[in-house]
Amino acid sequence: MRRSRAARRLTAWAVLSIAAAGVNGQELKPSYIFGVDYTFERVRATRKSGDTADPADITLVSYVYRPLRTDRHQVVVWSHGSTNSMAFPPGEPRGVPPTMIDFFTSRGYTLVAPSRRGVGESSGTYREECAVWAGKCTRAEYLELFESGLAEAVLDTSAVIDQNILGGLVPRDSRLLLAGQSRGGFLSLVMAAERPALVSGVVNFVGGWLSINDLWSAEDNEKALKLQLDRLSTIGARVRAPTVWLYAARDPFYAESTTRRFYRAFTEAGGKGEYFFVPTHTLKSGHELGSNPSLWERAVDEFLKSLQ
Repeated sequence: MRRSRAARRLTAWAVLSIAAAGVNGQELKPSYIFGVDYTFERVRATRKSGDTADPADITLVSYVYRPLRTDRHQVVVWSHGSTNSMAFPPGEPRGVPPTMIDFFTSRGYTLVAPSRRGVGESSGTYREECAVWAGKCTRAEYLELFESGLAEAVLDTSAVIDQNILGGLVPRDSRLLLAGQSRGGFLSLVMAAERPALVSGVVNFVGGWLSINDLWSAEDNEKALKLQLDRLSTIGARVRAPTVWLYAARDPFYAESTTRRFYRAFTEAGGKGEYFFVPTHTLKSGHELGSNPSLWERAVDEFLKSLQ
């Protein structure tokens, strides 16, 4: 007799429970499983570049992870980080951190992760950064890309929201949760200012657009800091949604003092937010905070509950 889909799922969970049992017989929490707990698909949006680098339309590929068991019919838009000044090719596939897939789909959110222009499977020329480490541009030229790079990222994300999410995955009058890591966290805050009526909340993991550390001159660091503080001061008054900012010690890109200045610039301008800092951890780098949910899961759960 052919077993029902529910019976097959129960068997799968039973196998996982046995395999995950520790030496003391204690059951460990299994990860969410593709095909059992969530589905995966690619969706595509297009936009015009507005410049001569890409005369044809740009195709933007997004990964969609949809929960099967606890679908709350709400979307979180996940924004990825940078290429670290093109230290690795932007065209390399950009997978979503498994911790984020597990966290959001297990709570009933559909996770949509756009790859921006020239990143991963998306077409077009990557224009957010230049190759400082390869000696193909100066740090000054790199900093000059701040405004245009952010503008490009906003256009890409908006195209995905308008063409793939609203009216597709959820009704057009839905509100969206924005989340992201590093540049993606900073972009999520900017997007919440660009489209305030659309956003229910922002989860900012180790957010920042331009790194500030001893690799750069004091003058370069001061300029990078000012660019970001000015932008955060500008958007604070326009963001209506609550936000949560998550950082950790030993982040090589953003010291605690820097991130607290980011947060202060945003909130003093009128933005609503909570700042969450992890002072001790065993991660190789504080910038990898998102890889260990035990460090932030409770804080983000409390934030998500506050949005309901």
